Formats: sequence, C-alpha cells, structure tokens
Amino acid sequence: MTVTLPPGLTFGPSSTTRGRSVVATRAFGPGDTISIFADRKASVAVPDVPHLAQTCSYCLAVADVDSDAPATQQVSVRACTACRTAHYCSTACQKADWGLAHGKGECKAFKRVRAPETGSGTATRTLPTPTRALIQVLLRPDMQAAIAELEGHVESFRNADPQAWADIELQARAALHYLGRETGPAEVKEAVEVSCKLRVNSFNRTDTDLGQSGIYINTALAMVDHSCVPNAFVQFTGRKAILHAFREIKENEEIEISYIDCTLHRSQRQHALKTRYHFECICLRCTDDMDVYQVCQMYPHLELNLFSLMPDLDKLRKPSVKQFLHSNKVLQHNVDQIYLSCSEPLQELSPADKHKELRRRWRMCAKLRKVESYAVEPLTQVLVEASVYFSIQGNFAYGLAIACFLALNSDPYKGPMPFFEPRVRRMFVMAKLLTNTAATTDLALSGNSATLEARIYQALSSKDQATLCQVVLRILIYYCPAAHSTEWQIYHQAKDLLNDLESLPGRETENALINAFVRNPNGSDERRFFMTAVLYPIQALAEFALKAMETEFGT
Repeated sequence: MTVTLPPGLTFGPSSTTRGRSVVATRAFGPGDTISIFADRKASVAVPDVPHLAQTCSYCLAVADVDSDAPATQQVSVRACTACRTAHYCSTACQKADWGLAHGKGECKAFKRVRAPETGSGTATRTLPTPTRALIQVLLRPDMQAAIAELEGHVESFRNADPQAWADIELQARAALHYLGRETGPAEVKEAVEVSCKLRVNSFNRTDTDLGQSGIYINTALAMVDHSCVPNAFVQFTGRKAILHAFREIKENEEIEISYIDCTLHRSQRQHALKTRYHFECICLRCTDDMDVYQVCQMYPHLELNLFSLMPDLDKLRKPSVKQFLHSNKVLQHNVDQIYLSCSEPLQELSPADKHKELRRRWRMCAKLRKVESYAVEPLTQVLVEASVYFSIQGNFAYGLAIACFLALNSDPYKGPMPFFEPRVRRMFVMAKLLTNTAATTDLALSGNSATLEARIYQALSSKDQATLCQVVLRILIYYCPAAHSTEWQIYHQAKDLLNDLESLPGRETENALINAFVRNPNGSDERRFFMTAVLYPIQALAEFALKAMETEFGT
C-alpha cells in the first residue's frame, strides 16, 4: 500500500537531514483547513485503557456521563458481548470495526487476554494501549505495508534505554501470543519494528477535559515534518485528523507541525524530541534559543488580534517583561531545575494535597514571577492549575481573576494567533466562570466585605456580567472552526450558553450593541463599547489574580 496524501497536500523534495517533505498544493490563510485525514482504512485509532469502557472503539465517540443533554442526544456505549473489551455506540460502528480488525482476530485476542487463569476466578485484564494498536496493524496487511514506509529508529530505541527496549519486545511478544501467532525471532523482529514505528509516528489524541483519549496514527499525516515554529497544527474529532494553518502558507511551501508542546523551554523540547522521536531539532527557535515572547513578535498576522481579548498590538510587539528568558542563563537554569517537579498532573490529589502542591510550585516559580515571565512554563501551568483548583472549590471569584490574568498575560504570547486552541478554551472557561459569579454575586456581597473575594465580587457587581460573557462567547465561537472544528464540543456548548443569554428578557439593547461590535469590531463606537463593557472589566479582574495567588499560596 503506497501512502497517499489527501487533497491540499503533495510530496515535496527530500533532503539528507530531514528526509521526506510534504508541501501545500495551493495557498492557505491563517486558520484555514489544509486537509482532512478521514480515510479510516489508512489509520489506526485506539482509546487508552482508562477510557475503553466509555469510548466507542470505532468512531471514538465518548459516552455522556452525568450529561444534561436530552436522552435522545446522549451517547451510550455497550461492550462487545464476546470479548467484553471493545465498546460500541451503535450496531453500525460494531459492524464497521468488525470488518476493519475486530472480526479478523482482535476480538479473539481480547478474549484470550481476559480468560481467567486456572483457579484465579474471573479476569478483567486489558492489554496496554500500544499493544492493542500493534495488534490492529498486524491484523491489517494494508496498514502494515503503509507503516513499512515510515521511519522507526529501531536501532536508536535498542541503544537508548534497555528497559524501554525490553518493554517494546515484551509488547511485541504479547501481541503475537494473544493473536495465536508464532513468536520466533523473525516474527518478534517484525512486530518490534512495527511497534517502534507506531511509537515514532503516532499522535496523542488525549483531551482530559472532553474525555478524548488514546493514540492515533495515519500514515499520510505521519509524513509531515516537525518544527518548533510550525506553520500548521493538527486537531482530532472522532477518527478524523484536521490539519489547519497557523499562518499564511504559500503554494509549494513545506507543511510543518510540532510533534510536542513547542512553547516549552528548549531543553525540554529537545529532550522530548530526542527521547521519543530520536532526532535533534535545528529549527530557528532551537538554534537561536528563542523564548515564547520572541516567537510571538515574529508572528506575521498579529493584526488578527484586533478581534480578541488582546487587541493591543503594541503589547504583543513589545512585551512588558523585565527579563527575557533567552538572555538570562541563570533564569534558564532555574527553569530547567524546576520544570519536571512542577509538571506532574494534580487531578488525582486530594484538595488538601493539591493546595499544598500548588503552594510549593508557586514558590518554586518565584524567579519567573520576579521578571513577570507569566507566559513561560512552568509558571503558566501553575496559574492554570490554580484557577481550576479555586473553581472546583467553589471560589469562582479567584478562578475568574486568574483566568482573566492568563487571557491577558500568558495565552496571547504563547499563541499569538487568536484561534490558538488554548486561548479559545480559556475564553470558554472564563465564560462559564462568569455564569457562576453572576449567580453568586449577591450572596457573596452579603458576607465579610473586607476579604479579597468580596472585593472581586464588588468589582463584578458594577459590571454587566451577561454582556461581558456574551462578547467572550461570540469571539470564541467565531474562532472555534479555525481552532478546532464545528464538531468541537466547546463550540456547541458555547453556542448553547450564548443562546440562553441572548434569550434573557429585557436585553434587546445589549444584544444590538454586541451584534454591532461583532459585525464591525474596528468601528469607533463599536470599539468604545468593547473597551468599556469587556476589556476594562477583564483587566480590572486580572488585577486581583496575583494577590489571590499570594493570599492563598504565599509570596
């Protein structure tokens, strides 16, 4: 099976240092969809183990848990009655997956895995996600032939980490064993090569907020090269991968995406690329050791931010940072020291332990805070985690203040394009927090007026929170198709929330002003309305953020 690229893309010239290349067949504007990788016969998509029972194994729809949606719109999944491992949302999906791989040996393999050992009772064992992906490839000769064209860096895996190599061999043997195949040296060697190629060329499609999980590989998409200053990015919806343009792309220009979080410090990026992908990046960001603020200044379409929560282009061009990371070796060393210890997820911690850990991380980021580098990791993530923590604890005022601070002082620099997915996601968080603060403002003001929380609510009480929320929703809905797609769950949730606000009685004047701004955001009257009703209130709320952090976690 020869790898075939979808419309919008074609193969470009190869180089000795980067190998293959994929180029655009025509020009694309920032946010445009370049290509959609939707050929299900040319891809493998596997949910991870914790989400198997909530995810359709074919279309990857996620079951609604505690959903407020009408019963007719909710997704539910049922286990395959034979293996009890794969789950499906419909008979159609089960039949399609049966023809793809499940009926060709996957189901029997899963049954063998779950079969109890003698005297051990009922077993519920499940193979690791990489092993299940390997099984699918081994059962599909067309996929195995296509993957054979990809780079696997087998020798690099063998020499880099003995334990990791042992794990790869073990997973290869497990896949062959449960498929009922021979496990001789030749068979294991072939399975190991496929496993290495899956590791190097697969994408992580996990989204903890939306319940998406697992790995995805499409042999055509895997041909696209990496850059830490990418001109394109990938989003996933179901089994589809959607390739968008970050900036203007010319005809015959090479398409480059980032295989990792390209906003990390260079040492973390290089480590991630070397560990998993076995190459050293030589892009401009790496060779010149550029930080997020420098890369932001390079973005050629900063004017797009005129319709965003950060319309001050001068601030994007000249960030108010006391010391840039790239020019301060001491600060770089500090980031290298604290990054790993500030990166572990906090979801599984108790509220008390989470508070303790946030306090520790906040203090570890003291040097970054001193130079006001709020867009540099791990400080940004500490603020994000804190906003989530406060919101879960019901302190919506603190959560909202920090969300506003991030929208002004971090997100636009990490992603200067206003359709940068984290920026759009943060606006949705802000909108939801505004609905919570609006509902609790009167109750909060009846308490101790001297607390910082009360002062935030006092600031909110003088604002039209409904109008503020509506404008934020209108902006994020506008950018959702470019940030992800119109199939994105956030897009539909935002539209539902907006409809509720627009239908409130007595808001005809406000709705008219909002509509006028959206139609002509650069008009003088419309811009004055936006500044007064939206931007100034967000800036005022953001002023409370650092004080909230210091009050809760120390200086």
